[in-house]
Amino acid sequence: MEGLMGLLKIRVKRGINLAVHDAGSRTSDPYVLVTMASQKLKTRTVKNCCNPEWNDELTLAITDPILPITIAVYDKDRFTNDDKMGEAQLDIKPYLECLRMGPEVASSGTVVRKTHPNSENCLAAESLVVWTDGKLVQDMILRLRDTDSGEIEIQIEWIDVAGARGLLRRIAKKNEDKMDHVDMGKLIGLLKVRVRRGVNLAIRDAVSETSDPYVVVSVGSQKLKTRVIHNDCNPYWNDELTLTISDPSLPIKLTVYDKDTLTDDDKMGRAEFDIRPYLECLQMGLGKLPIGTAVKKIQPDKSNHLADESKVIWIGDVKMVQDMVLKLRDVERGLVQIQIEWVDVLNEPKPNGLL
Repeated sequence: MEGLMGLLKIRVKRGINLAVHDAGSRTSDPYVLVTMASQKLKTRTVKNCCNPEWNDELTLAITDPILPITIAVYDKDRFTNDDKMGEAQLDIKPYLECLRMGPEVASSGTVVRKTHPNSENCLAAESLVVWTDGKLVQDMILRLRDTDSGEIEIQIEWIDVAGARGLLRRIAKKNEDKMDHVDMGKLIGLLKVRVRRGVNLAIRDAVSETSDPYVVVSVGSQKLKTRVIHNDCNPYWNDELTLTISDPSLPIKLTVYDKDTLTDDDKMGRAEFDIRPYLECLQMGLGKLPIGTAVKKIQPDKSNHLADESKVIWIGDVKMVQDMVLKLRDVERGLVQIQIEWVDVLNEPKPNGLL
């Protein structure tokens, strides 16, 4: 995608006191449509409810942060066109200003900015930009316009993408990620790698009998890393790293390091993982399945670095994830647990027919 800056994750949480559009049942069948330029994303439909809870996560590719984002609610109809139940404009400029200025370090729960409702926004209540678990999020309640009643509760979060031109130079510097240019014309999509935890990692500090581990994930020229967990050989990172994928046949490498202050960081083992079995599941074009259905199982063998059976799991709304436990090599011991999830980049031609 030409000019990609990064991704905006929008969690559409719930609707409040939405308008009634079915006179017979005195209720509605609402869903939310999020639009930005040519991108359109929608939540699932919640039947017979004017106070629906969607808790759906939609991801927009951002090329120009000043483009308006519209959040519209519709009532699903079977035989006629869906009725519009109001809309609101989402202004992300205050949130982006907070990202540009920091904070570099803040305790979880720190309020970075407060935005109040006014005639220029669609806020129904005070909105807070909050530093939580090492990242900034903004919670909003938006009042719908052109309707009798209704509000929508959402949360937004920026996702930096390796290889994109980026919103924030400070993020690349802070994380020491290698943000070399990626040919967006060949971009197939994005891969979220959730680095969950390490298990029984090697000891690299003989005095404390522990380590200060972090993980580097790389593919091609892209390198992303987790935060450092001090004095723990069983660390919980729960960090989410996003890679741009242009060639799915390239192996994705994962390396664990021990952070040192005065000397070079010590390597604590490495592993690779192949995303092709996961992508094959995405290409199957499956319909609706029960949430939690195992679409595919991959067994450990000499051709992979799996320590245990890995499953591709259906999580709903045409989404799948793959959980893996990787056995580290070139080290005396250690496992790393990860989860991968594909993010489609809308309105882009897909090489090899992916998705």
